[in-house]
Amino acid sequence: MTPSILPKKVFALLILTLILGMIWVKLLPQLDFIAWLQTTGSSNEVTILQFISDSITFISLGVPLVIALILELKDKNKKGRQLFLFAGLSVGIGGLASYIIKKSMLVPRPYEIDARIAQLSVGGGFSFPSGHTTEAFAAAMSLLLLFPTWKVAWPAFTWAAMVAFSRIYLGVHYPFDIIGGIIIGTTAAYSLHFLFRSKTELFS
Repeated sequence: MTPSILPKKVFALLILTLILGMIWVKLLPQLDFIAWLQTTGSSNEVTILQFISDSITFISLGVPLVIALILELKDKNKKGRQLFLFAGLSVGIGGLASYIIKKSMLVPRPYEIDARIAQLSVGGGFSFPSGHTTEAFAAAMSLLLLFPTWKVAWPAFTWAAMVAFSRIYLGVHYPFDIIGGIIIGTTAAYSLHFLFRSKTELFS
């Protein structure tokens, strides 16, 4: 079994930094920022960001599925199925945790409490944390752990960051929600990869 690409201490420091970032962002005028952001854009930007936001399921599960199918056809071993199971569970567990927290925190969405902010995307239920961001970063982290190269990390996390930004721009989430989603999504994938390292040959 090869060493983890991301040591526990490094990951813990990353999460601590994000938590401090959440505390700092909470003190800022988030509603003013979202309202300003929406005034700076165009209809084309809205369309592009809506497309990015809606890509969450297709990318987060579609990309691992394609990779898994290629591995199955090429090597005919269990790694393809294990890869998809790992990525799928990372997204699923992160999404479930996000849903439970939403139902517990009951935070209203930005457009619900500030008339300046338009709802430009689907956003049912409560606000904290961002489910789209959770799933996007769970998928990105799982891909990084599976394929620890910059060629994977850059596109995966760039896409995840764009999904996160789109949720703010479209008026359905606060920056605070986004950081919460990043923490939950990355933690779900990172924690699960230790189970797969000990029980499967996926990371060998």
